[in-house]
Amino acid sequence: MSAFVKASELILSVLNSHGKLSQKQIVQHSQVPERTVRYNLSKLLEQGLVRERIVWGDLRQKEFELGDALCLACA
Repeated sequence: MSAFVKASELILSVLNSHGKLSQKQIVQHSQVPERTVRYNLSKLLEQGLVRERIVWGDLRQKEFELGDALCLACA
């Protein structure tokens, strides 16, 4: 199994467990390096497995959550 697949599965698992999280929070919960999280999030976004939302309290911040295809609790 490739490192990309392992890191992606871990990121998806963290998002499934914790809901909406910032990139920094994903790094803290997953113990995956920040650069790896950033790369994997970009690939997961392209695949529609994760979606990105702006934090309205701080427009510089983004939160990530499972995409519609994976999110059972989002409906």
